[in-house]
Amino acid sequence: MTSNWSLAFRSWPNVTPGWRNWFRRVAGSHRATWEQYDISQCLNLSLSEMVKNEPMLISVSFFWSDAINAFLFGHGPMTPTLLDVMMLTGLNITASDRAFNFLDPASFKIKTRAIGGWSGYVSENMKTGSVSVREHTAFLNMWLEKFIFCGKTVGPTNNTLKMAETLASGNPVPLGKHLLGSVYHLLHQVSDKLRADQPISNLGGPWWFIQLWLNMYMHKTMGIRLSELSFPSEEFDEEKDPITRRCTSFDEEKDPITSPKLH
Repeated sequence: MTSNWSLAFRSWPNVTPGWRNWFRRVAGSHRATWEQYDISQCLNLSLSEMVKNEPMLISVSFFWSDAINAFLFGHGPMTPTLLDVMMLTGLNITASDRAFNFLDPASFKIKTRAIGGWSGYVSENMKTGSVSVREHTAFLNMWLEKFIFCGKTVGPTNNTLKMAETLASGNPVPLGKHLLGSVYHLLHQVSDKLRADQPISNLGGPWWFIQLWLNMYMHKTMGIRLSELSFPSEEFDEEKDPITRRCTSFDEEKDPITSPKLH
């Protein structure tokens, strides 16, 4: 079974050299804007370096039902909801949405080919001086493509450039709805391939969110002690020693709703 999944997680959002320093640069100018439009917390997640749990993700995929968009576990059906998305990522789920507008071209294009992948993309678009709308858009485009929707090209594209430009221009986007839709679409594709007994190729998609959601609800079953986990701070450059902080400060035995920043 495992060999059929050998390419399934190629789009996992691993660390890209240069991203942390670019993050710190843009955050210095736009943190308040990110807070206003409910993307600040999820942007922080791009620094988390989450280690993927392939056996868990493979196993849980066999429990997905396309009929009701839910996992059919022994104790009953469970599914990620908009409330889960908001709690775990902080993304907006209430803003008005005109999704068809994101099919329009952005007001400019960003070079994505023959630049050396994501590292080259960072070098190409990270500037000095004040952060322009173009640089902010390029930054958010990378965040959306690589860390949120995890495109199957595993490299820079302009697929999310219009959405990035919309955010950079100060317009709210219900990204939480788009993320949840992407989760359902990914699980539908996986389920379809499993029924046809086909290998699970690199479909792209937010496997990271499915793992985050599973960790929240099943941490005791998997022996994960939430109170012992840590999260990397944004207060250091890539060239410096990492600084971390605790993810939680609650009594695990009381099992309250977990922190949105938990990994």
